[in-house]
Amino acid sequence: MRAALALLLLAVQAPAHQAAAPAAPDFPRGKVVEKVVCAANPQESYALYLPSGYTPDRAWPILYILDPRSRGDLAAERFRPGAEKYGYILASSNNSMSDGPMEPNLAAMRAMWADTHGRLAIDDRRVYAAGFSGTVRSCCVLARTAPGTIAGIIGAGAGFPFHEPPKKGDPFVFFGTLGDKDFNYYEMMDLEPRLREAGITHRVEIFDGIHQWPPEELATRAIGWMEIQAMKSGIRPKSPAIVEELWGRTIGLARAAEASGDLFQAQRYYEGAAQDFAGLRDTSEAAAKAAALAANPALQKEWKEREARLKHDKEMLSQAPGILAAAVGPGGEPTTVSRVVAALHIPELRDRAKNAATADERLSAQRVLNTIGVQTSYYLPQSFSEKKEWDRAIFVLSVATEISPEKPFVWYSRAEAYARKGDPKRALADLHQAVDKGWKDLASLQQDEAFAPLRQDPEYQRLIAALEPRKPNP
Repeated sequence: MRAALALLLLAVQAPAHQAAAPAAPDFPRGKVVEKVVCAANPQESYALYLPSGYTPDRAWPILYILDPRSRGDLAAERFRPGAEKYGYILASSNNSMSDGPMEPNLAAMRAMWADTHGRLAIDDRRVYAAGFSGTVRSCCVLARTAPGTIAGIIGAGAGFPFHEPPKKGDPFVFFGTLGDKDFNYYEMMDLEPRLREAGITHRVEIFDGIHQWPPEELATRAIGWMEIQAMKSGIRPKSPAIVEELWGRTIGLARAAEASGDLFQAQRYYEGAAQDFAGLRDTSEAAAKAAALAANPALQKEWKEREARLKHDKEMLSQAPGILAAAVGPGGEPTTVSRVVAALHIPELRDRAKNAATADERLSAQRVLNTIGVQTSYYLPQSFSEKKEWDRAIFVLSVATEISPEKPFVWYSRAEAYARKGDPKRALADLHQAVDKGWKDLASLQQDEAFAPLRQDPEYQRLIAALEPRKPNP
């Protein structure tokens, strides 16, 4: 398998420093082109962004992006401001996927690689990859398979393949991003010490959010961080202007966090600045502030509390699969949704997420809810639905409605399961709940084959009418 993967990239790998390419087709500059069809493989396409100053007479860095739901333009837009600012080409696949076999992502990368190298002037010393969720793991596999091909990875909400952790000699740098309510929070926080032990140059940034691509500001800083690493490794000329701009931004974030009393984030920013800019400028200010904060009794106390909270959360989460398996697994004892919800401590977690004394305690509870929630609202029902085990899908989705009753997606998903089971009354009741909670995707509802038997039902037609845009009065 490894040899096959190596051939996958090496078959199209360009020389170490790509020469100027033939003139590209008339792609606009400074704008995301939503669909570029790969010349050698019309089944593959990608969103393309060329910075405003792009010309084919010199080589440019490129960021290949693998979105977990084939949303090439959405992912490209997230990185567009940074690509424009630092002069990067973006190629973002319309065929990449998460939560399944890795082969489609490898095929997508090969197709993008061949097509962009045939059309554009690319500096192969400065090729980067970005993934979100499961596609981060694909990026890591690709970078390991053909060492030296990918210089750095931006990993949003996930890290390395589960059974292939960071190891000494991994030939790339890693910039991770993580929402503070992400269900993969625990994985990413465990990843940091592993990266450190492996000696991999890295940064992991935490932002206010869930499991998602990073906000534009952080995506821009991620590309800027790659610029800093390129300067330090000598694959791009040093730019004092870029160094000072990025230094000022990082120190500004550290000072703002410190002023707000967030010593945890402040220390991370100061320490990161001291490490990242070493050798490029004087970093004594950041190093001194990081050391002073690390010695602060208040932060030491917070670190201990965080460690204890993470340990408690992970212990609670380790029990959840067994509780769910006992309820819906083969040979499970008959039980009720309310008993499972109680065993998972859902009422207490929901209360703690709203009313706990500190923000960290509230975030901790919300992360546990999100982690159990993604299993009961997505992964488990998807597995049961593939096997047409509708009662099991309905059971776990019923648990999900207790975890996140405010989310329209869980009600819509349970409505699908009821409809496929042949229970139109409950399907319509859940569709009403979904719409009441904010479901607005009329096209999906109209095209979803699960609801085909309901199309003539007056209640279904009233739901459709309620979602249709209102025509202006004449």
